Parts: sequence; C-alpha cells; structure tokens
Amino acid sequence: MTTVSRRDDGAALRALRVGVHPSALVQHVGTDIVVRTPERPDHRDGNVVDLLAPPDAAEVPARLEGVRRLMEPVGVAHVHLRYEVSDGIVDAGESAREVALRAAGFEPDDLRVLVLDADALPVDAVPPPGGVTVERLQGPDGDVIAGRRWYAAAVLDRYAHGDDVEQWRAWDAAWGAWDRERITALARIGRAEVWLASRHGMPVATLTLLDDGAGLAVVEDVVTHPAHRRRGIARALLTAALASLRTAASLDRVALVVRPASPAATLYGTLGFRPLADVRAWLRPDGHR
Repeated sequence: MTTVSRRDDGAALRALRVGVHPSALVQHVGTDIVVRTPERPDHRDGNVVDLLAPPDAAEVPARLEGVRRLMEPVGVAHVHLRYEVSDGIVDAGESAREVALRAAGFEPDDLRVLVLDADALPVDAVPPPGGVTVERLQGPDGDVIAGRRWYAAAVLDRYAHGDDVEQWRAWDAAWGAWDRERITALARIGRAEVWLASRHGMPVATLTLLDDGAGLAVVEDVVTHPAHRRRGIARALLTAALASLRTAASLDRVALVVRPASPAATLYGTLGFRPLADVRAWLRPDGHR
C-alpha cells in the first residue's frame, strides 16, 4: 500500500520547485503551493499545485475545481498535482484518492527525492577517465565558444528523454527550446550553473546545478551520451560539481530527483545521497481539461 507522510516543511516538494522559471508566479493558497507559468507549452513542472495535505477522495472534485479557477484566468490548460509519500504514516485513503484522480483524467508519475547534507559533500572530485575534462561553463552571454558549449550541453540534455533521437524529437519540438530558455534565465540571475564533460574535446555528459538562495541546491538532469556511459564520466562530473559547493555560503543540503527504479540511484547512493521522500505526481495528459 502506498503511504503518505504529512510533512510540515514539504522539503521534497520544495526541491522540485527550485528549478521553476523566474517568471513563474508562486502562491501559497491554504495548504497548497501553486506555481503558474502561463507561457509553458506543456503540463510539466511549470504549472503545478503542490499539496502539503493530500485531499480525501471525496474532496478531490472540489480541489480540482479550485485549481481550475486559479489556472484558467492566466491561460493554463494543463494541471500537475503533487504530494509527498514515504514509508512513514499509512494513509488508508490513498487507494480511494487514486481512483478519484484517475476518474478525473489524471495519471500517476512517481519521483524520489534524495538529499546530501552540506557537511557530507566530497572534498575533491573523482578524477575523470583518460581524455575526459570537466568544466563549469561560463555564463550564457559569453563569447562564441561559450555559446557553443551551452548549445552542446542542451543537445546532450535531450538524452534525458530517451536514447533514440526519435524518442526525444517530439519532446524537443514541444518544449525543449522553452526548457533551455528556463536554464538560461536562471543562470542570468545566478541561480543555475551548467557543467560539461568532454572526451577528446567532444561533449559527452552534462548536468545543471540549481540554487534556491535559501540553503538548498539541486542537481538536475545528469545526462551522459549513450555511447560514453559506464566509464565513470558521470561520477567525475557530479563529484566536481558537488565539491565546488563546499565553498558555497549558507548551504544546508543538496537534492537530486530520480525515478524510484532508476539505475542512477545506485551511483547517487555511493556518494552519500539518501532518500528524503517519494513524491506522487499526477499529470493530466494532452486532450484532457
């Protein structure tokens, strides 16, 4: 049975909100946190209601109507609901809640948030394999070379959505450009860094490091090109980025978001990351309103 833990601080949900676009409107509405990004072209993390207190099944229709009233005036058609789950307090109402949400056209998408305390950050990066270099990219408004590296990182990031070009082509057409603009906008205000690993000058892996300015950093989209995996490149890239945070002022912890069954969770566990909470996300796919 799925279990739900009531968390006063919603720490896992907070980690998921660190990367929202700077133009997003974030509001506290009762026990919910609403993130509205009208220009976002899909139903992903931009248009979100984080439920700090998941509703009983009988309350689901009224809560969804409240979400509709909040979203529609600003042109948001897609809705994304999330709440935390863990092995803590059993909530017998989860099965009924799931039935109610599925009946309303939602589908579940479970995530796991891992955390690493600041005092457990690596002191030094793991040396990369031979021929591999790791670098933190200059800002997005640098020279031509810097611009090319940002573009290379964006191309690699597409592989987070599938190893085959056809798998991420639709994603890229739908909102890839918007997503890259999101990272650029965060970088311009000092809240995002892009890291790149290159092998003999060819970009082969990337990650994005986000900062909420209030003690929490988030590693987003650690991606290695399929032809260069299982060689220690991701570990070298990740430890370099994490080691750089040891000098960050007022940093409390670093978070990562993975799928519960992701093989990457094993790598993160060896670096000291531990589960904070699972998040049950409910998405209403295209064609539903």
